[in-house]
Amino acid sequence: MSRRHWHEVLPFLSVLILVSTLFGLVLLKMEVRRMGYSVLKSTQEYRKLKDHQRMLSMEYARVTRPEVVRRFAVSHLTLNDARNGQIIQLAGQKLALPQ
Repeated sequence: MSRRHWHEVLPFLSVLILVSTLFGLVLLKMEVRRMGYSVLKSTQEYRKLKDHQRMLSMEYARVTRPEVVRRFAVSHLTLNDARNGQIIQLAGQKLALPQ
């Protein structure tokens, strides 16, 4: 290439480099914005799942209260209260102790 031809191409190359740099910056900003939205969506989903887990934990605690379990056992499983002499105590080497 001659020097004259090269000097004619240089302004075009400089504009091309400038435009491609600006285009690259715009693409990077768009990618940062897109990643920000995906992080926001993931955070919202995490909070929703954490709230659901807390709700299930409270429901589990409510259902497994001793009085609820006893009421269920009495009504559905025909559990009766223990009378004197029915409870066997286990201790040490001996398996059963007289009451």
